[in-house]
This record gives sequence, C-alpha cells and structure tokens, in this order.
Amino acid sequence: MTEKDAESEVATWQPPQCPFTIEYSLRVLDDIRLAVVDAFFSLPRGGAEIGGILLGRHVDGRLAIADYVALDCEHAFGPSFALSPRDQDRLAELLASAEQNPDRLRPVGWYHSHTRSEIFLTEADQDLHNRYFREPWQVALVLKPHTFHPTRAGFFFRETDGSIHGMASYQEFALEPLPVRPVPAGVAPATEFAPSAHLRRGPDRTGPVITVAAEQAAQEPASSPGGTMEPAPEASEAQPDHVPLPSFLAPPAKRELRRWLAAVLAIAIGLAMALAAYQTRHLWLPGLTAAIRPTPELSIALSAIDRDGQLQIQWDGNSPTVSQAASAVLEIDDGLVPWEIQLNSRHLKAGTFTYGRQTERVDIKLAIHLPGGQQAHGATSFLGRLPERKPPPEDPEIRKQRDALAAEGAKLKSDLAAEVARTKKLAKSLDEVKKVLQEQQRKRMENQSPER
Repeated sequence: MTEKDAESEVATWQPPQCPFTIEYSLRVLDDIRLAVVDAFFSLPRGGAEIGGILLGRHVDGRLAIADYVALDCEHAFGPSFALSPRDQDRLAELLASAEQNPDRLRPVGWYHSHTRSEIFLTEADQDLHNRYFREPWQVALVLKPHTFHPTRAGFFFRETDGSIHGMASYQEFALEPLPVRPVPAGVAPATEFAPSAHLRRGPDRTGPVITVAAEQAAQEPASSPGGTMEPAPEASEAQPDHVPLPSFLAPPAKRELRRWLAAVLAIAIGLAMALAAYQTRHLWLPGLTAAIRPTPELSIALSAIDRDGQLQIQWDGNSPTVSQAASAVLEIDDGLVPWEIQLNSRHLKAGTFTYGRQTERVDIKLAIHLPGGQQAHGATSFLGRLPERKPPPEDPEIRKQRDALAAEGAKLKSDLAAEVARTKKLAKSLDEVKKVLQEQQRKRMENQSPER
C-alpha cells in the first residue's frame, strides 16, 4: 500500500445486527492506535487509558469516520479512562466546539482504550455514552493494545430497540500498522546521537514528522553557487613534531595495575554472587515475584436481553473463572430495593438467569467468589420500555363453569328475594293475628269487670 493509498483508503464495518454501515479512515484509526500504544507503554503494568471524540458524517444509513479529537484526561481516579468532573466539562466543551467545525464534520461517537480488560463497555462507559452521545447512530470504539500482537478494536452501537450489546463487540478487528510516512526529499534525517534532534509535528497534523536538526540542515546553505561544497575552515597548519604515545599503549603504572586488579576482583565477586543467586532461585524467586506482581483484576462479561418483560441475564458459564468459582452474588437494581440473589456453582455454570423486570431501567452486577479470596466482577444495564400487559386467553371450560355459577347465583338470589318477601308477608299476618287476639282479650276483660 502506498502512502497516498493509506491516507485516502477507508474500511467498512457492518455486522448483521448493526442498522447502519460504519466506514472509517485507515489513517485516522492508525493515528488513534499509535496514541493508544504510546499511552500503553507510558506506565508499567498496563499503562494509561486514553480516549477522545470521533468526527465524521451520518448520511443515508452510512456513518463515515473522517477525523478525531483527543480528550486530555487528567486521570484523577488512576490510569483508567474514568472522567472526573473537570474531564466531563472539557468533553462538553469539545463537543460544543466540534459542532462549529468548518469542515462540516460532527461528533459521530467516541473512542477509548482498555489496557487491563477485554473489549466491552462497562457500566460507566454506557452511562457516558447515554449522557453525551444520545443519537441512535452515534457509536463507541474500544481499542485493546498488546505488547506483541496487533491492537484489536470493536465498535458498539444502539440496536433498533435502543439497547446496547455491551458485553462484547459483535465483530472485533485487528488494526495493522500502516506504512511509515517518509521524510521529504532533500532533508537530512537527524541521527540518534544528535543532542539537538527533538521531534515535533509540522503545521499539518497528518504531515511528516520533522526534527529540529533536519530544519537546521534545510535552512543552512548546502553548496556554493558553483555547485561545489563550501570548504570547511582550515585547521591550523602548525603541527607538533612529536605526537605523544596514546595512554592505552603506554606501560601501566603500579596504581593503574592495582585498579585493574580491584576491578577484576569485583567482577569475579559479582559473578560468584550471581551464580549463587541463580542456583538458589527456587527459594527466593517465588516470594519476590508474588511481592512485585499485583493481583490481577478479574472480570466477566454480562449481557441482558428482554423478551416480553422477562430479562434474560447471561454470562459465559464455560469460562475458566466460572469453572473454579464456588458461589456468587447477583445484584439486580430495578428502581426499588436491590435484590441480592445467591448463586451456587450449578447456577453459575448454567450461564443464565431470568428476571421479570418492573421498570424501564435495570442495573445488574455479578460478584463471583474465587479460591484464595479473589473476586471477579461483571456489570451491565438494560434500558427499554415495558411491554404492554395483555390478559391471557380464557379457557372455554372455565368460562362455562363461570356462566353456570353465575346462573346458579342469580337463581339463589331470586329465591332469597322470594323467601324474604314471604317472610315479610308472614310477619305482617302474625302482627294482624296478635292485634286480633289482643282486642279479644281486652273485650273479655271488660265483660268480666264487676262494674258492668
């Protein structure tokens, strides 16, 4: 590939799940790769993670990435790409200024590197994406540098239902280094031992790398008007008649001989100590390695898929982390009190858990307990509307029994009403009989009165 082809060539990324086509400039992603690798080697044990904004255009279902702007993260929380409040303010300013880009390039997404974990979107990454990149066509690019292998990368996007498959990229790809940009003809490159050779970039960000020594060589006249080289200033013609013998050919003095003997003795003692240390390395090397090597940060990828309100939480049940785990805790935050569900090894190896969600956002965390006190963590979130609850179809037999019970209830109600009416009628007749008896008793008492 020639330099001109590398500058203008683009590549296409479109897995079947992506609702649009992603095109990116090979030179732009190679510049990002160089910055990611440079930050990766800037610190021991993983380096620093960096990120920035992707610029381009979105037209007719095609997302074209044509440039980028790096975000100067202050790394207030460590070497990972975790944004502090000042970093978030700086990101908002970059997005606002990018909207005024004279080249009509707009923010189409963002990128960042993962140096201590695989290619996936953490919970913090998804929160940042949903906060600053809300358009359905804006993407996130995660890059994973390596010491001996090419840098791997993967895009993340919103699917048609608005969810993000954050546990892994649908299609990872390798970023092979592009050809090195040549130094312009006629400019002498600076040698490695020249103390004044300091690298800098020219006015064009994509132009060649120029050195101060090269600029000085270009500015100095290289030849005389006649085309011959200008002679160097002549050295003094007076030459000494006797040239002294070099010191390394002169016979060594006694003091110098002692120095040589002391140096040889020190070298011999050092070799003896190194040999003894090598022969006893099985005694002290494991402890030193354990003291220097940090405890690796283990992680496991989670995903959440909604099926008619039933949230299917999935992880890799065949991974080495799960195979050696004894138990785990699955925490589900559905907007109310978080649920903490204890999982045993059998549940972990199943690799799935179904939960009936009650709200539109569900945050999920998984903590796996490993031997030796280590833990592996995973987190994901789901955001989506609740499905409409439809009543289940009614069984005909149940409907028949319900109608029969309703008819029987109506009949009982009618009989009860008739019985109530009859009871009232009997009570009225009884009252009339009581009145007649009372009247007869009164008349009988009057007839038996002595006054009559």
